[in-house]
Amino acid sequence: MTLDRIKSETKIRNYILLSVFLSVYTLVLTGQNSRYAFSLEYSPHCSKITDNFISEKLKISHNIFLKSEYISNGTIHPVFGIGFLNTGEKETNEIGTLDIEEVIIKHHYNYLLFAFGVSTKVQGFYLNPELGMGYNISNKMMTITQYSNGKVEKKYRDEDLFSGEFNSISFPFLLSLGYEFHIGKVGLLSGLKGYYGMNKIVDDSPRKGHYYGFGLFLGIKL
Repeated sequence: MTLDRIKSETKIRNYILLSVFLSVYTLVLTGQNSRYAFSLEYSPHCSKITDNFISEKLKISHNIFLKSEYISNGTIHPVFGIGFLNTGEKETNEIGTLDIEEVIIKHHYNYLLFAFGVSTKVQGFYLNPELGMGYNISNKMMTITQYSNGKVEKKYRDEDLFSGEFNSISFPFLLSLGYEFHIGKVGLLSGLKGYYGMNKIVDDSPRKGHYYGFGLFLGIKL
């Protein structure tokens, strides 16, 4: 890694830390205003990277978001959120030799994500499209080796690239279709959620390399 890139990474990291502080501070302040609503959403989902290269398959991933929604007089409400996105894919290789039955490699790409969007609601159902900006905080690889005698070995390490570098910034588009019902003053949320990374994970990779995911989400709204 060059000195210029290290300086650039440091500046980006400082901007992100400042943005996190200001975002949380803003969410706390807006949550004290009756025209704002807080929500916490968690989404287990399946993820993958576009353009198969070897034997890539869907991986179980997850994301979690803290959101603030401005309750305006109209049917469209602005929404701001901050959260964590885990995405990636897995490879499955059946060996059948040297006492090894199968090797599974899971690629985990993790982002701190800021999302800006709107929410429109009709009789409990709502649609929430968002544009996000994510900072790549880590890229991990987990290797699971299954032996013929039943032993399972797991190893974790940082993801290595043959060429190029991971993009520090990602721009995903997110879309949620949900239903909100209330128990007293507490709103409960459930529905479907999907996302697609508009730029590549690694620019000079031979693969198209855009991450995407889809699954369910659950949440609570105050």
